[in-house]
Amino acid sequence: MFRRILIFVIFCAAAFHVNSQYDPQFSQNMFNKLAVNPAFAGANEGINLVALNRNQWRGNMAIKTTVFSGDMPIKFMGIDAGLGLNILNDEIGNFTNLSMHLTYAVKWELDKGSLSLGVNAGLLNQSLKAMWNLDNLKGDVYDATDGNIPLTDQSGSAFDAGLGVYYNSKKFYAGASLSHINSPEANYKNEFNFKTTGTFYLLGGYKHKIEDTAYEFLPSFFFKTDRRSIQLDINALVKYRGRYWGGLTYRYQDAIVLLAGIEMKNGVKFGYSYDISTSAIAATGNGGTHEIMVGYNLDINFEKRTKRYKSVRYL
Repeated sequence: MFRRILIFVIFCAAAFHVNSQYDPQFSQNMFNKLAVNPAFAGANEGINLVALNRNQWRGNMAIKTTVFSGDMPIKFMGIDAGLGLNILNDEIGNFTNLSMHLTYAVKWELDKGSLSLGVNAGLLNQSLKAMWNLDNLKGDVYDATDGNIPLTDQSGSAFDAGLGVYYNSKKFYAGASLSHINSPEANYKNEFNFKTTGTFYLLGGYKHKIEDTAYEFLPSFFFKTDRRSIQLDINALVKYRGRYWGGLTYRYQDAIVLLAGIEMKNGVKFGYSYDISTSAIAATGNGGTHEIMVGYNLDINFEKRTKRYKSVRYL
């Protein structure tokens, strides 16, 4: 089984060629697995709901990203499986990228954990607001006869798909995935084309219970690449009594991230992260990055619920 996983990872790493970067960046990736790996659907019990909002920098360089995902385990023709939905909206200046995907994953129970293979399919929409300040563009910067500069709003849509593999156990998880396997090309009224090609992801984490304490140490990593750029996050979280967490992330050549969160007694989770840039972008004075996470898990395993009985003594 692990040989199959290795073959799958090698296939993903070799199967794509990238012309442009598309997928957005997140800091709380340990709570956002379905957004990058369709095999995560149904990996945990219950209905899992997660929403993240990320505000990166400010001014003309500002990037605003929102993602919502939900998944649940199901039984389909006697097979353990999972269903999921992921909606993502990414605003970068005049550009807006919106994607909606349905996810299906098949799960196999192993001796010490479970293995899932998943696919997602959906729609990718890209739009451009033509809010150019042409009066300030003179000389060689702007040519009114250049047909490559749109003067009206443009938008285009395309079918999009991805695939992934995910292993999960009580103490360890790992996954690999590839987005945009069909290299979707949004067509802007047959005038402009934007080709989106795959991003390869690797993620993993471990849970270590510190003996004789109420603390858990949760190291993890997150890696993505489009062959033109990479993101590598090394995370270290400490959780107290299973409800409170805090920690740090080092993002290679980019940022130090502060993380904190709490799980309420009703099961609702709140998380917050703040990116402190360590790259050259810090010198521009565009500020840090705020990211908010809200999550919830609804138990739908009715077999595990405590059964209640009435006694004739208390009727």
